[in-house]
Amino acid sequence: MSPSRRERAFTLLEVMVALGLLAAALMATADLAGSALRNHERARDLDVAVLLARGRMAALEERYEDSGFKDHDEEESGDFSQDGRPDVRWRLQVLRPAPDLSADQLIGMLVGGTGAVDAGDLAKKLLGSQAAGGSGGPTVDAGPAMAMFTTLLQARLTAFGEVLKQSLREMRLTVSWPSGAETRSFTVTTHLVVLNPKAPGGARGDSPDVPPSMAAASAAAAAQRAAAAAAQRIKP
Repeated sequence: MSPSRRERAFTLLEVMVALGLLAAALMATADLAGSALRNHERARDLDVAVLLARGRMAALEERYEDSGFKDHDEEESGDFSQDGRPDVRWRLQVLRPAPDLSADQLIGMLVGGTGAVDAGDLAKKLLGSQAAGGSGGPTVDAGPAMAMFTTLLQARLTAFGEVLKQSLREMRLTVSWPSGAETRSFTVTTHLVVLNPKAPGGARGDSPDVPPSMAAASAAAAAQRAAAAAAQRIKP
């Protein structure tokens, strides 16, 4: 073999190094493709789980709006076999407010505060500038009208808070599904208030979101206004 012919040939070491580089590149490409497929499967399963959770939550809200809550915490579980995904499971917890939670604290939490609602401060906010003696007028805060309004407001808040404690529940829905050798899950937490569950026979009246006591009071007030208007029209 001539010297020029030996210069154009590859040695065994060069061939082995080239094959090693090619194998490393193929392994990296395969790993990237596998990761992309796994991420696609996880995203697909998560989308399916979210859609199933939304449907389950909507069905649960409709059920409790019809039947109301029980006097104790509730817990149940199941799967989504009816939706074609028996591998996806759900677990529901319905929790009552804490027994030591006062009505004022509960209302304060609902309005975005961290403590109890102060009827005096709330009365000032409701009355606005009049409570602060704006426009040079007399200060209502020091008068008996303000004290009477604060007392009435506190009584109403306490009564409404007690109604909320019976009608408010924290709902926690946990959805889980297998993903390879592990199990993935997420929890949806929401609060549901049911003041007027559906009556027996499926009748909830013209205002299903209004408690019967409030609806009766509104109807009585409307009847009084109608009677007064009729009497005014027939007055000579």
